[in-house]
Amino acid sequence: MLLATAGCGSHDEKAATSSPVAAAKVATPGSVWPVELVDSLGRTVRVEKPAERVVSLAPSNTEILFAVGAGGSVVGVTMMDDFPPEAKERTSVGGMAPSSINLETLAALRPDLVLATGGVQQPIVEPLERLGVAVVTLDAERPEDVASNIRTVGRLTGRDAEAEAVASAFEARIAGVRRRVADRGDARRPKVLYLLYDEPLMTVGPGTFLGRMIEAAGGENVFADVAARYPTPSDEEVLVRAPEIVLATFGLMGGGGRSGEEGRRRLLARPGWADVPAVRDRRIVALDEDLTTRVGPRLAEGLEAMERALRPEAASGEGAAPPSP
Repeated sequence: MLLATAGCGSHDEKAATSSPVAAAKVATPGSVWPVELVDSLGRTVRVEKPAERVVSLAPSNTEILFAVGAGGSVVGVTMMDDFPPEAKERTSVGGMAPSSINLETLAALRPDLVLATGGVQQPIVEPLERLGVAVVTLDAERPEDVASNIRTVGRLTGRDAEAEAVASAFEARIAGVRRRVADRGDARRPKVLYLLYDEPLMTVGPGTFLGRMIEAAGGENVFADVAARYPTPSDEEVLVRAPEIVLATFGLMGGGGRSGEEGRRRLLARPGWADVPAVRDRRIVALDEDLTTRVGPRLAEGLEAMERALRPEAASGEGAAPPSP
């Protein structure tokens, strides 16, 4: 899904499936130009010099650019890019779906680099290259891949040192989560249902970025054994699988118009769910969708929130994860 890069936007754009290959890999050492790299679509891309005018086609890429100190080079973003606040001041080139990207507006910005994603944005890559622009796609299959993308963006913008600092800090936080989970030893992992939508129900299956986040945070995805990447189960199937904790991004579920508390009340009152353990024990936790669906530097904060919610001692009637240690 574009969930792992967007964090906001239309239902159609969220529900489109992207199948990331891997994080981009830079083949050229720091300070040496031109740079050659293999992006997440497996394409070898050559970039002649540090990018001075960058268009970002995903909120995750935009957040990385600003985090490594290259925000001043960003000349274009999508209408979904809202962090940091300065990103909203840049020219919008449309949405994330290829059909919504305005190539004329993008070309007028005269970028020397476009940072895109793979999957659904793949069709826009060739048209962009015909404009004479270097296009690099960035995706992630697991949390650790984000650090590689941060370093890649730093390399492409001449911000190697800044990117290394951001990537190292990110890796330290991810390692901290994995360490805390490992410290629980043989304690049974709680059974987790991650809800993307509730009408219709949509969750995450095996091999998805969010499915891997559940595992990294110490949970057991109750739909880890299905074939679909984003299953749409029935209420009866949820009851049979008996999740002990429901994690939900209520902004997505409400089209951006429903608060976490409103979403929790809706699930607690959902017909047929009274015997679902998570509902019975009121373990429904609202997560910030931007922190869990954007594969940028703030993903570490989202994974930490998820890990806190899944701790054995975190059974909460208020649906809020306890503070960080």
